[in-house]
Amino acid sequence: MKKVILVGGVAGGATAASQLRRLNPDIEIVIYERYEDISYGSCGMPYYIGGEVEERDSLVNMTPGKFRDKNIFVKTGHEVTSVNTDENTVTVLDKANNREITDSYDYLVLSPGGSPKKLPSVKDGEQVFSLHRLADLDYIMSYIEDNNVKEAVLIGSGYIGLEVTENLTAKGIHVTILQHDERIYKNIEADMNGVLYEAMTEHGITLKLNTEIDYVDGSQAVLSNGEKIDAELIITGVGISPNTGFLNNSGVSLKNGLIPINKNGQTNVKNIYALGDAAVTHYQHIPEITMQAALAWPAHRLAHIIANQISGDSSVTHEGFLGTNIVKFFDYHIATFGLSEKEVADVPHFVIDQKQKNKSGYMKGAAPIHVRVYVSTETGIILRAAVVGTEGVDKRIDILSAHTRLGGTVYDLINIEIGYSPPFSSPKDIINMVGYKAREKAENL
Repeated sequence: MKKVILVGGVAGGATAASQLRRLNPDIEIVIYERYEDISYGSCGMPYYIGGEVEERDSLVNMTPGKFRDKNIFVKTGHEVTSVNTDENTVTVLDKANNREITDSYDYLVLSPGGSPKKLPSVKDGEQVFSLHRLADLDYIMSYIEDNNVKEAVLIGSGYIGLEVTENLTAKGIHVTILQHDERIYKNIEADMNGVLYEAMTEHGITLKLNTEIDYVDGSQAVLSNGEKIDAELIITGVGISPNTGFLNNSGVSLKNGLIPINKNGQTNVKNIYALGDAAVTHYQHIPEITMQAALAWPAHRLAHIIANQISGDSSVTHEGFLGTNIVKFFDYHIATFGLSEKEVADVPHFVIDQKQKNKSGYMKGAAPIHVRVYVSTETGIILRAAVVGTEGVDKRIDILSAHTRLGGTVYDLINIEIGYSPPFSSPKDIINMVGYKAREKAENL
């Protein structure tokens, strides 16, 4: 009987294990997870803080017991510390008993994820947390309740910073956001993120740019500008580092700490696969540029591909990702896909901006929506898209993303048939108008 060992659970490893069992009822499957929770909705954790997710346990997708019912063996509290690719073995630390064991595999699936980056200036504060695991969520909720927290500091303005800020505010806690430079939420263009500043003003959030914490003094933080602010709770959201140190000297190639994979989800070692936040792949529409897709959808997609590959179906392969993403900040929605601003600058392109109402302008509640696309001057494909608004942003980014993935150009957008009715769109939707403007601009280049 063939044996698969998976390193890490959550979206990548846990999904791959379930897919493997669905495809192959006989293969032996073992998951080693260094923490205690094996499969949960990490993206939903901020919304439990604010109460939109009412039950904490609803975030739990699978437990070791449920996996056992599928004949999948989960060992939590077990950290893989090294891999021997010559012997096809892993060394595992049983943390509860502080003992090492060795296990062998026919196939190895790496889903080690990442760990929150630490800030030396706040690492010793008892009120300092990151939000990465369910255990972190439990600690934060208990700390808020036990200490009757009314003032919180968020360090960083990425996904976590924005979502946690919104939900702490919903909980009645005043939030101060600290950004180390002058630009917040760098996923979106600087001239399109004004809605974030508006939302912060509307909801009483304090934003301090070009500011960091020098040190924590009790329940206060001393800032780099000399100011002291209340900091009963500090949550950091300054990115993650891949958990790939255990692969050093293993023979598995790393690139800046990330694990490169091919179209089969394979590493450079034929019987070792990788997915999730620690894997690096390429853009689907510009395959010569590599990208890290630290998002749930790519992890689930790669889990399906890897499970099929191990089960013998070599026809199921990986085309690359677009990195389609969206974030909600109070009433505003911000979405992008494709190359980063820095990456797109190196590819010959032109830009189309279109602003109009998300539905027929005479309808109550019609609101502005802004679409920007970066178009390859050579091929007409959309290299990058950004959409901002309060309603209908998800619909537009999904249309643009699907259209691009299926090979459509910006010029083809005039033929996208929108489900038109005044409460939903316009006869010439903003998507169509982007296509018309692109055709006109291309003719004048």
